[in-house]
Amino acid sequence: MKVKILIVLLIMALVVLPVLGGCAPKEAPPVTPPAAGEPKEELKEEPKDDRTWNLQFVTFWPGTDFQVAEGHQKWADEVTKRTDGRVTVTFHVGDALLAAREIYEGVAAGAADVGTTCPAYTPGMFPVTEAFELPGYKNDNALVASKTIWEAYKTMDLLQKEYDDVKVMMFWATGPGDVMTNSKKVSKLADLSGLQMRTVGGTVPSMTALGVTPVSMPMSEAYLALDSGLLNGILAPTDTLKGFKLAEVLKYVTKTPFLYNIIFMKVMNLDTWNSFPADIQKVFNELNEETVEMYGKLRTDYTEAGLQYGIKEHGVEVVTLSPEEDALWRTKVEPIVGNWIEKTKAAGLPGQEIVDSIRKIDEEMSKKYGSYGK
Repeated sequence: MKVKILIVLLIMALVVLPVLGGCAPKEAPPVTPPAAGEPKEELKEEPKDDRTWNLQFVTFWPGTDFQVAEGHQKWADEVTKRTDGRVTVTFHVGDALLAAREIYEGVAAGAADVGTTCPAYTPGMFPVTEAFELPGYKNDNALVASKTIWEAYKTMDLLQKEYDDVKVMMFWATGPGDVMTNSKKVSKLADLSGLQMRTVGGTVPSMTALGVTPVSMPMSEAYLALDSGLLNGILAPTDTLKGFKLAEVLKYVTKTPFLYNIIFMKVMNLDTWNSFPADIQKVFNELNEETVEMYGKLRTDYTEAGLQYGIKEHGVEVVTLSPEEDALWRTKVEPIVGNWIEKTKAAGLPGQEIVDSIRKIDEEMSKKYGSYGK
């Protein structure tokens, strides 16, 4: 009996052992070293993106104006330098390719790659942006105004949504502007009555409240309108006295910094933006951040330089309002902000919240940059 059991166990062992042996780890095959002189296999690098771009840049400013000659040109030079020559810029200035009112939509549609213009040139298209042009902010200088709109754009969703069909490069602003006239000296409120004056954007309600008949037009059209008598004056920063040669057709500057601030934008076509690799997009984002401050300082410097040019080269006379007149003018424009808030509320926008946010940022930027140029 024991013999039979032993025979059965032996047979089972012969059957099971090969099966168990199949589960054992196999030895790795030997690695054969490369033969002497045979090149080693190297990791493949990603191919370098060596494409080039020549951007078509449109603006309403004339090529001789500091905004192009010193501002836009420096930006373009830095773009080329920081991209190792892969991106270059060709300028079309003074409404040559697209008129001022056409620039934003032209860039969005692909008629140009990059453009600079004013949101105010297309009234009603950018209602949230209009809030930055209301009277009553500290608005100490162009640097403060530029930093305010740029910080607001980065933090306010409603403002961002107004420009979702383009890539916003940057915003900046004029800062304070003045009443400038060609035939009638303005030293009191009554002097404004019936005057035809170039006025744009959020400054239109203020000038209307002061008795002016506003005429909306791009700055590039102002010289001929003033020279021909179509306009009696203009509300604008004094850099235009030299940059747009307005000192040739204006005689008086009445200081009214509480009335004016106009926003500028630099935008890029979305297809153009999306065609860039990440490293070039990074260059633009970093450079644009730096350029907001550069443009703000340029405009602050040239506002004063333009005024001095008008005085010395063309005999422009500067008028300062008396304290009584200053207070009267401010009282007249005080309701403008409340009216704007009610209008935007009816349109479904939180006007009070928008104005409160701008005031807060304006205060912060005034503390940081309000002393610049003084």
